[in-house]
Amino acid sequence: MKKFFKIIFISLISIVLLAIVLLLLLGRDNHKDLSGTLPEQLDQYLIKQDFQGVVLVSRDNEEVFKKGYGMAGADIPNTPSTHFQIASLSKTFTAIAIMQLVEEQLLSIDEPISTFFPEYPNADNITVGQLLSHSSGIPDYLGPEFKFDFSKEWKPEDIVKVTQDAELLFTPGESFQYSNTGYVMLGMIIEKVSGFTYEEYIEEHIFKPSGMENSMFSLKEGVPVAIGHIKGEKGPLINNTAAFAAGDIISTVEDLALFYQAISDHVLISGESEDLMGTTHAKKFPSQYGYGWFTQDVMGYDAVGHSGGYPSGFRHYVTRLLDEGITVIVLSNEMTINSKSINRNLTSIMLQEPIWIWEEKF
Repeated sequence: MKKFFKIIFISLISIVLLAIVLLLLLGRDNHKDLSGTLPEQLDQYLIKQDFQGVVLVSRDNEEVFKKGYGMAGADIPNTPSTHFQIASLSKTFTAIAIMQLVEEQLLSIDEPISTFFPEYPNADNITVGQLLSHSSGIPDYLGPEFKFDFSKEWKPEDIVKVTQDAELLFTPGESFQYSNTGYVMLGMIIEKVSGFTYEEYIEEHIFKPSGMENSMFSLKEGVPVAIGHIKGEKGPLINNTAAFAAGDIISTVEDLALFYQAISDHVLISGESEDLMGTTHAKKFPSQYGYGWFTQDVMGYDAVGHSGGYPSGFRHYVTRLLDEGITVIVLSNEMTINSKSINRNLTSIMLQEPIWIWEEKF
């Protein structure tokens, strides 16, 4: 019997050692197959991945790399000037707008949303800050239980009504659950406090001071636009009003780079507000969220970032390594592209550091 257990023990040790060796050999990518200058390496990686979309990478607000891949639509290639529905990347814009109103003392982070939504259940116990950090407990109207119709035109107040009779997912402030509903409500708060429509406010207070001349809420004639695809086929129709302040901005990688530069240069908000946005206010493994940003440790570096996607066939990801001054913007109009993994590997190449397989996911 002792001999049997000894054999089992040795076998287990051998399996563990083999697993460790395989992990060390295969568990991280050194990108040794790439060569040439940094832009050439980034390009080689994207071609190897058969990427479809547009990428812009910058360091200290200086462009390092910018290029489009694949097709935006029939006979129209993706280029850095191609317009994309940026989906949830819009949430950072909404959060910036809220922080601007807070700086103007027109609004408080700790203000209960009953000020703006007196009829909404539990509104006295939910704050503006909890909407910003997805810690309100308000369900996401895009959850499968609500069977939301993306194809029709929506008013923001009707979007909020979708979840109004649903129970909170948890006591406000005690957990994290991504909620597009909360960001629709933030857009409505911006309108009520500022006196502008949400679109007017963003155009006047974010697009203009950032120099974003190619960003909008509805497409203009002649503008090159990416069509969403799923496995190479055109995706289903999505009405842009279905997202409102949670994701209805249309922009380009070049304009997004200007936006992130305006944040870091404190053109839009103060350094104190930027720090507050990048501070973790809510978390539930594996996610951590500040105000309008996921707060992250990316390959050992302090970072903020955000994903964005539409079921019509868009998947985007942005990462900003705060101390390194590196910004990586990945916009894709192919649903099967893993934009986060692409983003993490581009970051690895920029840092010239190997990436572990789990670092592509978190």
